[in-house]
Amino acid sequence: MLTKEANTRLTEVGPGTPGGNLLRRYWHPIATVVQLETEPVLAVKLLGENLALYRSPNGDLGLTAERCPHRGASMAYGIPEDGGLRCPYHGWKFSAEGQCLEMPAEPEDSTFKHRVRIPAYPVQEMGGLIWAYLGPAPVPLLPKFDLFVRDDIKRSIGITVIPCNWVQMMENSLDPVHL
Repeated sequence: MLTKEANTRLTEVGPGTPGGNLLRRYWHPIATVVQLETEPVLAVKLLGENLALYRSPNGDLGLTAERCPHRGASMAYGIPEDGGLRCPYHGWKFSAEGQCLEMPAEPEDSTFKHRVRIPAYPVQEMGGLIWAYLGPAPVPLLPKFDLFVRDDIKRSIGITVIPCNWVQMMENSLDPVHL
């Protein structure tokens, strides 16, 4: 039986935690391509962070913090535009890198937008899935496993949300009888 401290060390994955720091160094699937075709902006949660995943009209992907820094409006209701995602409340527009690009109510000569950023993360599409990397630079290459890149196979992607932590899923996968 693990101590409470050991259990916490292994299972917490938020920013700044040992597990979170480790798992952020890998790419994670966060949505399917079909989900973004149905709805161009999705609220997603990954490694303890609430995020907004979007596809702009020109096809670019973006992943930013879910809350706008101005008034905390949910960017999951944002308006995807070429070059970024616009907050649904006051219209601040953020690039896929998290830089504020536009602040409609600010004076033309204001430089305030240059000082405002939100967390943003690299995303890529592969094998019918959208993948995210939440770790430090340099961003590693997304592994091109044959299952995701071969053209001569048929893929069927299903999603199941299981209310448990990552350790509970992985400890069961180590049992060779379950393989």
